[in-house]
Amino acid sequence: MSTNLRVSLHGKMVGLSPENNLVSEGIEISRPAVDAIITVGLEVANVRAINIQLNDSTGSAIVDVETVEIIMFLNAARTAFAAVGGSTGIAIGTDGALLALVAKKVFLATSETTGSIDLSWTDTGTEVAYLGVRLPNGRIVMSAALTNA
Repeated sequence: MSTNLRVSLHGKMVGLSPENNLVSEGIEISRPAVDAIITVGLEVANVRAINIQLNDSTGSAIVDVETVEIIMFLNAARTAFAAVGGSTGIAIGTDGALLALVAKKVFLATSETTGSIDLSWTDTGTEVAYLGVRLPNGRIVMSAALTNA
């Protein structure tokens, strides 16, 4: 990785990598995933497919594995957490890995090297829920409503 480094006031080499990530002494100190696009599919037999695409500061898909937090909220404003989290909740699809921290409500997800995470939401009821992705920089990107009919 070639970088455009400069010496800081503290004598450390800092600069931007070609991907515009902050680098110090050759170690990346800002994470590449700064944005996400969440696509929620139509309900089919109480299941909705969800794709999360992690993007860099230029809007391009990241080319690294990244870990993000997924939180189920009651509303898009994030003022309350989902009551139940769906009858079965969130499950991993073909891309990425998923670890439940709080059953059906809080997860850690790891993307593929393309920044893609595929999930499914199963709810046989009509609970209102929104999926929030907390990125490494702390920003939370919200999905559309996951409510099933």
